[in-house]
Amino acid sequence: MEILVKARFNSSRERFETYGRNKYLIYLPFPEDEDSLPILIEILSRQMGIPQKNIIFKRKSVVANDWVFEVN
Repeated sequence: MEILVKARFNSSRERFETYGRNKYLIYLPFPEDEDSLPILIEILSRQMGIPQKNIIFKRKSVVANDWVFEVN
């Protein structure tokens, strides 16, 4: 199953929202850096109840700024 994540960095607090089927909006209280991907996977794992090893990063859409993951 493919899921899309819109990550909003530098927000006031961490939040997780669903805005469609397999579409999520994650607010993070820090800037985007090299540690962002593991943190997104950790949050998805925690919120969806799926082991982290089953969440695979596929790509980042440049146009829509979506992070695309595959969940096994």
